[in-house]
Amino acid sequence: MNPRLNNFDLIRLIAALQVVFVHAVGHTEVLDNGPGWLLRMLDMAVLYPGVAVFFVISGFLISKSWERSRDRPAAYFWRRGLRIYPGLVACVVVSLLALGFLGFLDQEALGSGGFWAWLVGQLSFGQFYNPECFREFGVGVVNGALWTISVELQFYVLLPVLYRLAYPVKGPALGRRWILPATFIASFVVFLWVDARTNGPGGFGNAGIVPKVLFVSFAPHWWMFALGIALHRHFDRVRKLIEGRALVFLIAYTAIAFSRVHLLGREGEAAWLFYLGYLPERILLAALTLSAAFTARGLSSRVLGGTDISYGVYIYHFLLINILIELGVMTTAGWVGVVFALSLTAGMLSWFLIEKRALALKSRIPVARSTSAPQVGQPEW
Repeated sequence: MNPRLNNFDLIRLIAALQVVFVHAVGHTEVLDNGPGWLLRMLDMAVLYPGVAVFFVISGFLISKSWERSRDRPAAYFWRRGLRIYPGLVACVVVSLLALGFLGFLDQEALGSGGFWAWLVGQLSFGQFYNPECFREFGVGVVNGALWTISVELQFYVLLPVLYRLAYPVKGPALGRRWILPATFIASFVVFLWVDARTNGPGGFGNAGIVPKVLFVSFAPHWWMFALGIALHRHFDRVRKLIEGRALVFLIAYTAIAFSRVHLLGREGEAAWLFYLGYLPERILLAALTLSAAFTARGLSSRVLGGTDISYGVYIYHFLLINILIELGVMTTAGWVGVVFALSLTAGMLSWFLIEKRALALKSRIPVARSTSAPQVGQPEW
């Protein structure tokens, strides 16, 4: 089997569109004015968390990327930077233009330290930060989806540390391979605690500063990234179990996810089952993700033709929703379709004008030229 012939681009796009739908419906007035079936669609959509899928794919592909470049760390970080920052910088520029056009970049905002801290954060590793001067823009956060960029950047830095400790090139043959499962368990425990406070009574807004800070760190999300790493490390063993069986894993995952969410609950005597149910559910989600990548291989290239617009769709959609809210039109179900159309258009423009050109520079490493060939058709993010 050729591992490069896969459906990761298509899976990432579907995951990005899931996030678009949840944000377009769940963060606006659409549900208040929309038909009943829209709420049922939202309830179904949240069963398939796009961000968790991103983290699994990232763990699978980025660990592969590091193994190819571990003798040349500059190559690894150069490629990771090219995948994130060119498209992100363009998105920040568009955000500034939108804020200026809509009257949010007045003298008071430009003179505040919060604005400049936000700008530095957007262009570095603090994409989760949002200043008070923008609390009246849209839903109150300029681009609320970008917190995952901060988490991804933390993953990029931590992965070489993990390999240094757990999978050394030199040293003990077995290394310290207990580190990955140990960090997986620790991260899962943190996830349960953070989830109980950010998604429990009162929601994210009343969760408290510690859960909020942890939420935008790697700590509660590492376990999904670690699942991707483990699947890569043991891919030869798991390939026979997952290849060509996406439908089987989809049915199994849907059954357990639906049961956990709709038959159990966060409150009551069975609440502990609700939270522990995350473990088999997300393991199945990771297996489903990899199985879909290697079922009907080549489907992604036939549908997308080698384009990877998922990153652009993801980083622009929240900003677009906010713009429509400011224009006073994001109130009915029909505008969800407009958000989809605009996000897909933004993704296409970002890919062809920015990202594709940036990724063409992957072999031009400023510090040291890498001899490892870039993997065509599945840029990791």
